[in-house]
Amino acid sequence: MQRHLVLRLLWYYVGLVITGLGYALVIAQGLGASPWDILHLGLTGQTGIPLGRVVQITGAFVILVDVLLGMRPNLGMVLNMLSLGPITQFLLERLAAPATLPGRWLMLVAGIVVSGIGTAFYASADLGAGPRDSLMIGLTRKLGLPVAIVKNGLDVMVSLIGWWLGGPLGAGTVAVAVGLGPSVQLGFHLASLLARLRPLHGIVRPVPLRSATARQ
Repeated sequence: MQRHLVLRLLWYYVGLVITGLGYALVIAQGLGASPWDILHLGLTGQTGIPLGRVVQITGAFVILVDVLLGMRPNLGMVLNMLSLGPITQFLLERLAAPATLPGRWLMLVAGIVVSGIGTAFYASADLGAGPRDSLMIGLTRKLGLPVAIVKNGLDVMVSLIGWWLGGPLGAGTVAVAVGLGPSVQLGFHLASLLARLRPLHGIVRPVPLRSATARQ
């Protein structure tokens, strides 16, 4: 049982590293970041606190809100809060934006696809939703509104606050909004295929595709 949990933790971190790489690619291309990263980068610019630490601090605050909304803290929530920001910052510091606009768009698309696949991979470890997904779920239950409305409302609010703080709102932000859902779906398809491999059997637990769609 302990070995099984260790393997699930390893798979979770495989997903986090892939997700962090995707986020770093999206940030590095400079055409606009995802909603939460607009906020993170805006806070970094205003305070001088490193990006990884800002992601941890905002994650801790979101977890507090999650608890107030009746969400129960879980292992995945804590690991996501502690690890994703530093992973993203480490990889971002090793990337540079391409010199040409087509190259930057290619980096953006790659980042969206990679982050979506990574998100599906760490979700398939079944260790619990991250802080921001839990916030969306908690608000959906509290307000009684469809998931899509709550998610879009959160994204718009976070993007505008981040932009007001100086975060990079741009065409890339729209591209992330359009492309991330299909990329996560692709990731769940890949996870479903990998779950059939004997070494990963029982470790990778893909979310049913209907459930995955509902989460977007």
